[in-house]
Amino acid sequence: MDMKKLLAFALALTLLLALAACGKKNAEAPDLAAYYADFEASLGEDNTPMVMDANEEGLVDQFYPGLSDYSFKQSVIKLAAMNSVVYEFALLECEKEEDVEAVRGILQTRIDNQVSGGAFYPETIEGWQKAELIVNGNVVALIVAGGSQADAVTAFNALFK
Repeated sequence: MDMKKLLAFALALTLLLALAACGKKNAEAPDLAAYYADFEASLGEDNTPMVMDANEEGLVDQFYPGLSDYSFKQSVIKLAAMNSVVYEFALLECEKEEDVEAVRGILQTRIDNQVSGGAFYPETIEGWQKAELIVNGNVVALIVAGGSQADAVTAFNALFK
């Protein structure tokens, strides 16, 4: 093998490995439970609202009708323990790409219901109007974090960079 062919082979192999590494990175979703734990810790003990874990409490279908019809690689759903608190996270990594839009629709319905009076109090309705619904690959997220909304969304979006 002459030098030109060897160099071309080495460059092609390097390019192939670089593309494979990039593809693998994009295919893996970040650890959603770790993101939530880090965000909650960033609020400090005195500023962290009391929350319920919808998965542990069996509340998923009560707050997100139809969501249990889908399979998730990761599911973190935290709800404020009091309806006067503007705080809710639904962080979901869908098993199947074709489920992403339906799951996004279920989360959008939750926002719409809260904004149209489900949140009861004017302050909480206002907070739900600022809710963020984010889709990145197979990950669908609903973030409602009151005064920490911008920080929560920024930290979440940084997971995908």
